[in-house]
Amino acid sequence: MTRKIIVFVFVYILFLIKPYSIYGYHEQEIPILMYHHLEENINNNTVISPENFENQMKLLKMEGYHAISAQQLYDYLNGQTPLPQKPVLITFDDGYFSNYEKAYPILKKYGMHAEIFVIASRILENNENNHYPNESAKMSWDQLKEMKDYITIQSHTWDLHYKLPSENGKLNGAVFGPSFVNGQLESQVAYEERVRNDFIRSRKIIKEKLGYEPIAISYPYGIYSLSTIKIAKEAGFKMAFVIQNKHVKKGDAIFTLNRITINGNDTGEAFIHKLKATPAKNI
Repeated sequence: MTRKIIVFVFVYILFLIKPYSIYGYHEQEIPILMYHHLEENINNNTVISPENFENQMKLLKMEGYHAISAQQLYDYLNGQTPLPQKPVLITFDDGYFSNYEKAYPILKKYGMHAEIFVIASRILENNENNHYPNESAKMSWDQLKEMKDYITIQSHTWDLHYKLPSENGKLNGAVFGPSFVNGQLESQVAYEERVRNDFIRSRKIIKEKLGYEPIAISYPYGIYSLSTIKIAKEAGFKMAFVIQNKHVKKGDAIFTLNRITINGNDTGEAFIHKLKATPAKNI
């Protein structure tokens, strides 16, 4: 009788420590991949050639990964909806025309969903592909609509993708905190109003042009502060992304979700290693 009690207690303790593993289930750790621009014969941390991008999407398919949406990730992290086995979230920042011209056909070919975080002020009203001086061409609202079968649009701010001098004189992300604007250091109230208005404007224009409000924002350069998080919540976002090169799992702070930088030079082996070998940590 005593032996049975000991066995029962031992099993119960195992259940408390690892309740999922007893049933063959482990909490999922989700890689969130970050891309930017595609261009022929260029491969680095912000640019990938179409050939290498296709090779990576093909590898995802061969390895059995399922591309999920930001909404699916949000629902999972909030305990509402399970994810498929081997989930991956594919994201792009900025809204480059190459995402439409080169990435979109590849995503369709391999049945991969992606999220694009656009600098909303840079999205064009038509398809003429005229763009700001010294910037790579961005997409138009019509092109964003056309991609709705495989791509959802999120926010990368309305127009705060740059850096400003902070109180200590160093450049910091424009969303980080009070900065020198027009030669004067703004107050905390003025800073929050500036960033809040920008965040709200980005959500409003996406809703106006595409018919839905973005639920997520990626902070430019991955730079944020506690104030940035507060403002993002006030603006109506449900989640936000940074750049920590770690996986995401339940329990992670939902307004500082990690993304993994994908280098265009990553070999197939290095690419798969990033998907499998970067354990998440709460931040």
